[in-house]
Amino acid sequence: MFADLVQGIRELAFPDNCFLCRAFLDSGHCRQLCPSCLQSVKSNIPPFCALCSRHLPHYTDDGLCGSCRGQPRHYDRAWGSCQYNEPMSLLLHSFKYGGRTSLRRTFLELMTSFIDTYHVPLEQFDAVCPIALHPVRLRERGFNQSELLSEGLCRHYGLTHKPHLLVRKQATQTQALLDQKQRWTNLEGAFRINPSEIPGDKSILLVDDLLTTGATADAAAASLKEAGAAYVGVLTLAITN
Repeated sequence: MFADLVQGIRELAFPDNCFLCRAFLDSGHCRQLCPSCLQSVKSNIPPFCALCSRHLPHYTDDGLCGSCRGQPRHYDRAWGSCQYNEPMSLLLHSFKYGGRTSLRRTFLELMTSFIDTYHVPLEQFDAVCPIALHPVRLRERGFNQSELLSEGLCRHYGLTHKPHLLVRKQATQTQALLDQKQRWTNLEGAFRINPSEIPGDKSILLVDDLLTTGATADAAAASLKEAGAAYVGVLTLAITN
């Protein structure tokens, strides 16, 4: 990407500093966070909700968090790699809205660490698909942050990447500006499947940057299930508490 090229030139021209605290790293631009800031990005840890993998403060009889209990989902299982704390929110905001696409290096390291530590069963999926952006939003931003993550994961694990399987057909309001109920209604009918890539009886892994209420992932999974997908998983960089 042109943005990556520009950032690469910038990194060569400017000192090697931590993205968050600006401490000098002396890493030849191989690292983006100092050890202290990296440690402040909290991994998602057990016990996990049996459906969305949200961290449970304590075990529950049904194994579900309050968000998933009594709320039907179209996706079959979700995994979130990190907790959405303040360092992660700052990093994600810079990634999505500040054009700091090079941060995907650190994000992919966090995601692969979680996948390997907790044995996320990537081998069961026939293809990996990013959550789609509407063309208007894509033109404004210049990239799909979810696709950058899904592409990196597929390259790392040798998975089949289907970046055009899912299509965003409605330019919905930004989810972060809505309350919990509005987030679900905002996404009704927001996605469709690319007719040339009908998933059939396949297992599809959706990749996104953040899982909050799960409304976006659920709407995307509903479209995949309606098109014949047998199983839909969701993997995100971060997940809210």
